[in-house]
Amino acid sequence: MPVVALAETHCTGGASVIEWRRMRPTNAHRLARGRWSGGVDFGVRGEQMIGRVLKNRYKLIDERGRGSMATVYIGRDIETNRLYAVKALSREAAADSELAERFQREFELLTRISGPHVVGPVDFGEDRGCLFIVMDYVDGHTLKHAILTGGQFAIRRAVDVIEQSAAGVATASAQGVTHRDIKPQNLLLSVDGVVKLTDFGLARSHESRDITITGFFVGTPFYVAPEQVENSRRADTRADLYSLACVFFELLTARVPYDGEHAWDVVMQHLNAPIPSASALRPELGSAYDEFFRRALAKRADDRFQTPQAFVEAVDALPQPGAVAGRSDERPRALTGAPKVVSAPLAAAALVASTGQVFILSAPDMVVGRSDPQRGYKPDVDLLPLDPAQTVSRRHARFSRQDGRYIVEDLNAFNRTRVNGTPITPHQDVEIHDGDMLRLGNIDLRFETRQR
Repeated sequence: MPVVALAETHCTGGASVIEWRRMRPTNAHRLARGRWSGGVDFGVRGEQMIGRVLKNRYKLIDERGRGSMATVYIGRDIETNRLYAVKALSREAAADSELAERFQREFELLTRISGPHVVGPVDFGEDRGCLFIVMDYVDGHTLKHAILTGGQFAIRRAVDVIEQSAAGVATASAQGVTHRDIKPQNLLLSVDGVVKLTDFGLARSHESRDITITGFFVGTPFYVAPEQVENSRRADTRADLYSLACVFFELLTARVPYDGEHAWDVVMQHLNAPIPSASALRPELGSAYDEFFRRALAKRADDRFQTPQAFVEAVDALPQPGAVAGRSDERPRALTGAPKVVSAPLAAAALVASTGQVFILSAPDMVVGRSDPQRGYKPDVDLLPLDPAQTVSRRHARFSRQDGRYIVEDLNAFNRTRVNGTPITPHQDVEIHDGDMLRLGNIDLRFETRQR
């Protein structure tokens, strides 16, 4: 007689898909002992890809991460010498029309989501049977790596990281996108302390056709919301916030809320087990954190925080031992549209238009350009309302903060970015100072810095 068992496979880039299926008893027992291979190995062979040039432009120079069906590489744009992250789907997975469709949908969803706490898309293509996505490169590591190498985070740092992560969730939510695989492995922490959400391989929007196979749920057992187990198609932003609460618990304690020897053990705890006490693992947290997790990890979605804004407000209200009473990091809390949550800047920078409109550069790395509603693209700073003639490119210029200096980079715009009347070379860093005048298309902007 066949028995019901649980098998874990992987979607693009390591995103997990959990399947209930009927299998022979011997296979079920092998699975229970952790020996079930699941069949064909869809992994990309990294040693065969290093040095390869995709689309005659992106040279793969190093491997950054590997999943069962895709591998992420560091790629160098041989035209601009700029580094990018390149996610390549294996040939075997690309030959599966459903997986190929999901991979292309991941890129399409990314083009709709623009914000300082989401990894930005650059290009999508196919090269000799290899489907790939080119994304902004983040110099840093995943939160999982940070936890494994450094243990639990200082409380104030954990709060800052989770609020930035919530900003990424809010950016997706504002565009009607549910990530469905929030976990530390999908949150990148840059060397500058900026968090960016990545890997939308399991994400879906309200409009997209759901291609999840009946009998599966998508997600990762350690972080999956109860309703996502029961029906992945109905998971919404509240499921992403549940997963984010699991990440917060792990940042604070270096332990996941629910653990077990097998995936099914963990999933059943999410469904039925009492909510664990964070203060029992780290007494300095106190009862306020336990109260937060009782709501954030509630079994019913209606009993949890309903929006990223509510989630962040609750996190911000938590006591932080060692922090100055009545502290104010002056970080923006608005989580609608394109969130701007950054890590305690020393100075505020802004672009001031001739009309008097002020655009705050609230994150260490922001793209200024023109939104394209038809393509669903919106930059961090959108100049379309000031530019009816559309002289500004969609991705016109990048403004970044590096070691206390402010840098502008022209992103190969059709009308070159000008600083104090001089056009700058594309993809070349140019330092700017308080009072400098910039021209993007026909839009004049004054750069200002103000000490906080």
